[in-house]
Amino acid sequence: MNTTPEKILLIINPVSGRMKSTSGLYEILDELYRDDAVDTADAAEISLPLTESEAEKAPVKSVAKAPAKVSPLPSLASGNAGPLGGEPNPNRRVTVALTMHRGHATQLASAAAVEGYDTVICCGGDGTFNETVAGLMTIERKSRPVLGYIPAGSTNDFAASMGLSGTLREAARVTVSAHQTRIDIGHFRPLGMNHPPARHFSYIASFGAFTATSYSTSQAAKNLFGHLAYLVAGIKDLGNIQAHHAAFDLQDGTRIEGDFIFGAVTNTTSAGGVIKLPSDLVSLSDGLLELFLIHMPKTALDLQRIATALLAQDFSGCPLIELHHIKSVRILMDDCLSWSLDGEEAIGGKRIEIGCHGGAVRLKTRA
Repeated sequence: MNTTPEKILLIINPVSGRMKSTSGLYEILDELYRDDAVDTADAAEISLPLTESEAEKAPVKSVAKAPAKVSPLPSLASGNAGPLGGEPNPNRRVTVALTMHRGHATQLASAAAVEGYDTVICCGGDGTFNETVAGLMTIERKSRPVLGYIPAGSTNDFAASMGLSGTLREAARVTVSAHQTRIDIGHFRPLGMNHPPARHFSYIASFGAFTATSYSTSQAAKNLFGHLAYLVAGIKDLGNIQAHHAAFDLQDGTRIEGDFIFGAVTNTTSAGGVIKLPSDLVSLSDGLLELFLIHMPKTALDLQRIATALLAQDFSGCPLIELHHIKSVRILMDDCLSWSLDGEEAIGGKRIEIGCHGGAVRLKTRA
């Protein structure tokens, strides 16, 4: 019986530390097409961007807003698996699109529904995942493709929160599994005249200490040292702690006001490896976000109490740390600060609204 093939758009950030060789791509494609129960001579269709000289000799096929021309790789016939191994699954069609510039993943993902893709798989770090989610959020909810994530960055906070595997092969296997979970997505909207456009985030919007670490650490350092690069930069940041006066108006009428060295609205258990929240206090699909605040310490003892609470992931005995579960919050700040959205710099403002889109994206997860 003929069935309509599942169309998969695989978005890859080629500068992510684990995607700088073709071996990683072959591992991923091997899992996307693996189906040992299939016995067929049909070839699996795989599309990859070509160089300009190759493209001139090859048939042209459009990819969702990808600027490069593409052509199929050599066929993988039954009994002759070639470089990928396994048996080809004739019910999957994969188009590989490499990101060429910042924001490209958003463009690719936003066109996925129009181009007829059922699944969009993101392969990269937290920043690439953020861009992919932003693209999907431009698509009407009922038409929004399912999202898969293959973490290939240096820290992969969101993947850690979701329990996704750190190996390319195992993560790729999950992206074509039957199990999926609806996850909440946050929106970040500066208010007032001449404000920057609203943006989405998958796991954190933060300001203050450690925030610049996520977007100022160079890609080369991330690739070479991984998580250690963040820790080193974070330690250096401790010597420059500054207080920021802000007021947070919650949806239930509660106002929290004071001087803070760190503030975040999160949907994760880990932020850069520096801030960790207990897993029993965080749900990524409850329609709520977590407001996490650290007040300005006035003494060395206060700073020690904060450090102890963070290391123990127990904030109940530390009055300088607050954790609230929220649907939305309006933030009034004395200064215009730079924020971090999923590890990427964002321009804020003196008035900001942050809210939650409950269950907005279907993510492929472990059963």
